[in-house]
Amino acid sequence: MQFKEEITLIKRKNCSILEYLHAVKALADKITLIDHPTSDDDLNFYILNGLSFDFRDIAASIRVRGKSLSFEELYDLLVGHDSYLRQLETTTQQLMVMANYTNCNTSFRSSYQKDNGKPFWSLHNYSQSRDSRSQYKTLGQPNNNEK
Repeated sequence: MQFKEEITLIKRKNCSILEYLHAVKALADKITLIDHPTSDDDLNFYILNGLSFDFRDIAASIRVRGKSLSFEELYDLLVGHDSYLRQLETTTQQLMVMANYTNCNTSFRSSYQKDNGKPFWSLHNYSQSRDSRSQYKTLGQPNNNEK
């Protein structure tokens, strides 16, 4: 009776989908050893009820199927869905990093731009370097106006 209660109350929580499925299957096997076999429908019910929120879509579609799934079929579907969710999360994170980089890079460039679309630093350095070059040319060379 204890195993029947455990299998009814088991939740995925923070464990991986593989760990969760193996835990539910182990409980179902213990119940079977006590001479109370668990049907595929019951096993599916226990597994789907214990899934986390991110599996709600696939759980709903599995529940409305007319044909019950074997544990192996359900296992394959849920592991495949978990893989899809991890890939989606990775892609989302990469897009967020790229968007953040683009946003920072764009705001950096626009904060330094002045007239004519040229960066402020290039106008400032150019005018300083032009003035300093004219000073360097006159150093050490006689001025034609002074004789």
